[in-house]
Amino acid sequence: MRNAFSSTLGTSTESEPAFFSWQERLLPLLREARERALQRGRAVLVSVSGPLALTRRPFPSGPQLGRSEVAAADPDRPGGAEQLATWSLASPDPLLCFALGPSLGYTERFFWQEPGEGRILVGLGRAAALQAQGPERFRQLASAWQHLAAEALVEQVPPSSASGTCKQPLLFGGFAFDPEQPRSDLWEGFPDGLLVLPAFLFMFVAPAPTLTINVLVEADSDPLQLETTISAQLEALAHTLTADASNTFSLSIATAALPPSSLHCEPLLPPDVWMELVAQAVSQIRRGAYEKVVLARAMRLLRQQGSFEPELALRRLRESYQEAYLFAFSHAGRCFLGATPERLVQAQDGGLETMALAGSAPRGRSPEEDERFARELLQSRKNQSEHRIVVQMLKQALQHLCTEINTDSKPHLRRLQNIQHLETRITGKLLPGRSVLEALEELHPTPAVGGFPRAAAMAAIRAGERLDRGWYAAPIGWVDAAGNGTFAVALRSALIRDQEATLFAGGGIVADSDPASEYAETCWKFRAMLGALGVNEDDDESSF
Repeated sequence: MRNAFSSTLGTSTESEPAFFSWQERLLPLLREARERALQRGRAVLVSVSGPLALTRRPFPSGPQLGRSEVAAADPDRPGGAEQLATWSLASPDPLLCFALGPSLGYTERFFWQEPGEGRILVGLGRAAALQAQGPERFRQLASAWQHLAAEALVEQVPPSSASGTCKQPLLFGGFAFDPEQPRSDLWEGFPDGLLVLPAFLFMFVAPAPTLTINVLVEADSDPLQLETTISAQLEALAHTLTADASNTFSLSIATAALPPSSLHCEPLLPPDVWMELVAQAVSQIRRGAYEKVVLARAMRLLRQQGSFEPELALRRLRESYQEAYLFAFSHAGRCFLGATPERLVQAQDGGLETMALAGSAPRGRSPEEDERFARELLQSRKNQSEHRIVVQMLKQALQHLCTEINTDSKPHLRRLQNIQHLETRITGKLLPGRSVLEALEELHPTPAVGGFPRAAAMAAIRAGERLDRGWYAAPIGWVDAAGNGTFAVALRSALIRDQEATLFAGGGIVADSDPASEYAETCWKFRAMLGALGVNEDDDESSF
């Protein structure tokens, strides 16, 4: 398989290494940053962005050209009429950038893809990280990011190519579902809140992809040494992306299914035990303890040979769930990834949008069955009640953040490959000075993943769920220097570590919930990640 880059740039050893022409702006900024760091007594962030295009001198000829833009020869410049050739890495596969990270030494990396033709982000390495623990985590990270971004030296070349609607630099990360829930070894290294500034950020958004270099400059940093190190990293990056990577990135969908004998699958709680927890919750709801609670469960997959590959799982998810938010976060020897239908919040230029996504039904095996399931979902008292609770809570939460709050007049269907939901869109105008991180503090956890009222439902989950959710069902996404950003709810997800994968799913429990039906609903929800990890869709649900 030839990758998307191999036809755009030759790899002749007779020429100097390819480079990004705009990286020449890096050294002056590094020097200025060190001076500021000396004056202020703290590190200063440098962030430089430009087109994802490579330049090489001297100008190669023949088939190496591919598609190129040739800089005009300037006889007055040093070196006389030496010519430059620039190759745009047109239509690269973002998954290639993610997949090649470990081969370049970047074990910490992330991938983010918004539905349809939306924004794609790929981050490699770590320039800086912001971390917080406890219930004040959103506020703490918002404050820390505001201070770091305010003093950053930022340059985008040319200014008009500034990465669409994002203001660089940009952080990516996530949060634990419940900071008051003790962590197990499963989620070791994943704190209550973690936002990472990547060393290199690829952004794929119209009109053209961009690359951002981020570096934190200390008072005792050597700018020239930093520039030399970064240039070497960029050279390795450019070489790898423009070489034929067929041996590194052969992700064939045809090889997706794993034979049953190669997998061991077990639920973390036996089905009858989990259904008894549901029955207890229903009893508590009928006694008036709370109106709704969301109970999650997990299952563990163990490969007999080989390791689970995040890149291959993402490729399968991308093929099957184009309407979902795809995410992967590799950190602390693990990779948390998934394809979630639910966007928690988007903040952009003073506007805010969220959604209520609650109430579920399977997709049918025929058009007639599919329509029947859809009608039943729209007419279901249980699902309509569950959905109405989520809408009411979100509107109340936005009162602290927004003016001009509007909602859809009634819920509509959100249809995914193997499940359909009730969805209501909610919009508002952010109050001045508010950011997407502050919105997370108000909105998480919604009744769709926790319950209602919030405090009573969270207490019930802590007391009875018997699961460390970690980052499952919590916000994951990005925030830029202006406080814009998008965070999804980390549903339909799994935590991978070598040969082991832990999958998560949950269901909303209300007064008329049936334990067996709720268990079946979690089985539907597992299917997205089971398929992504190579489990045949026709395998017996009873093993889940």
